[in-house]
This record gives sequence, C-alpha cells and structure tokens, in this order.
Amino acid sequence: MNNFNGARTSGASFSIMVRGYAGSYGAAKACMETAGVPEGTREHTWTRLRKWAGAALDKYSGAKIQPGMHTLLWNLGEETGFKVILRDIPLEQEAVEIAEALGLDVYELESAETEIALCTYPYPEDMTLIGHTCEGRDKIVFNGSVSSYLNRPGE
Repeated sequence: MNNFNGARTSGASFSIMVRGYAGSYGAAKACMETAGVPEGTREHTWTRLRKWAGAALDKYSGAKIQPGMHTLLWNLGEETGFKVILRDIPLEQEAVEIAEALGLDVYELESAETEIALCTYPYPEDMTLIGHTCEGRDKIVFNGSVSSYLNRPGE
C-alpha cells in the first residue's frame, strides 16, 4: 500500500463492507446500567427496550467486543481515504432508540460480532456494502445529502 496517498494511488480500489450491527452491544449495556426511565421516554417503551437489551446481552455473551463503528472507520482511514454512506451501516432499531433516549451516539457505542473489511467483487453475501476507498486520506461520510469529514473518535 502506498503510505503517502492511501491505497487508491497504488492501484488498489476496494469496497468497504460491514458484518453485524453497529452499537447494539453498547446500547444494550447502557440500557441495563441505567436506573429508572430516561426523561422524555415512555415507561412502556423503556420496558420493551430493557427486555431487548437483556436478550441482546445474552446473545452477545462471550462474543468479541469491538469498539464503536466510528472508531473502526477511523482505524480503517489510517491506511486509506474513503467515502462511506452513514445510512447504509446496519443498525438495530432498539439500539437507535436506546441511544437517543440516553443522549448517546449509536456509532460510538461498542459492537459485538461486528467486522469491517475491505473487499473486492464478488462481495461476501453476509456483509453489507457501506462505501469505497478513494485517493488520499480524506475520510468522508455522507448522511443523506450532507457530507462531512469523519472526526477523531470521541470528539
């Protein structure tokens, strides 16, 4: 790989693929660690989310825990520039609801059984295409019609 301008300038072009759901483990853990019902959340909704969180933690018991998707993308960007479509990253609705209720960013939360990889065609059937590598070191994220540069994780 060309360390000056990223992978693309050395003739390589890759698709960025994801397996698993971003932030589900971290959302489930945060939900179970929260005492009471968060302000602005209905009690029956929080009860449903806590039930999901308990089942998710059981499902991920013993699984390899990964940092949040934001960190995984940042680490990938150490090697190459990329363009990623945020809305294509697989999320579980319950994880999104928990993150919103607790004021967290679901893309910053830990994931379990999640993998990010650079792939070429034919793509693995059990992975989701979220973006492509590009020339240089720019880490560009598209959210609808808005594009922005990826910030360092935790900022």
